[in-house]
Amino acid sequence: MKTAIKISSKTETGKILAKSLLKLILAGFFIGIFHSFDAWVGLVLALYLVYTLVKRWRLHADDKYVYATGALIGGFLGVCCEGWGIYFNHWEYHDLGQRSFPYWLPFAWALAFTFVYQLEKDLFRSLGLQGTGEKIILTLLVAMIFPTIGEIITIQLGVWTYAWPYQVFGVPLLAIFLLVVFHTGVNYLMVLTCRRMGWENEVFNPSN
Repeated sequence: MKTAIKISSKTETGKILAKSLLKLILAGFFIGIFHSFDAWVGLVLALYLVYTLVKRWRLHADDKYVYATGALIGGFLGVCCEGWGIYFNHWEYHDLGQRSFPYWLPFAWALAFTFVYQLEKDLFRSLGLQGTGEKIILTLLVAMIFPTIGEIITIQLGVWTYAWPYQVFGVPLLAIFLLVVFHTGVNYLMVLTCRRMGWENEVFNPSN
C-alpha cells in the first residue's frame, strides 16, 4: 500500500514538473521569437494574466486574493529591479528601437509569480511536505532552477544580454543568485501579507 502511494506520488510529481517545464519552454520561445514585436508580446501576456485572474475568480478559488496580490507585488518589484539593471547597464534588451524597456516586462514578472506559486503549491501537495524546512528548500530550488531555464531560453534567442561575467549559457551566476533572492523575497512578503490579512494559504500561511 505504501509502495503504491509512493509510486503514485512520484508519478504525479513527474507530471507536475513536466507540465511546468513545458509551459516555461513555450513561454520562453514565444517571447524569444517575437521579442522585436514587444508591444504585441505585452498584449498577449497581459491578456493571459487577466484570463488567469478571471478564471480564479469564476472558480471561486480559495487563493484568488493571494494569487492576484502576489502577481501585483511580483510585477511591481520586477519592474523596479529591471529599471535598476537597465539604468546601470547591468543588462540590455535588444531590438527595441530607441527604447530600452520592453512593454511585456511587467506582465512577465507578474506571471512569473503565478508560475512559481502554482508550481510550489502543486509540489507541496504531491510530495506531502509538512515541515517548514522542507518547504523552504523546495522553494529555493524552484526559484533557482525554473527562472534560470526561462532566462537561458530567451537569452539564447537574442532577447537580452547580461554585462556580468561568469555566465552559464548567458546567465551569470550573480543573476541566478539574485533570482533566488527575488522570488524568495516576494514569497516572504506574501507570508507577511497573508498573516496580516488573515488569508489561510498552504504555501504562505498554512492553517496547521
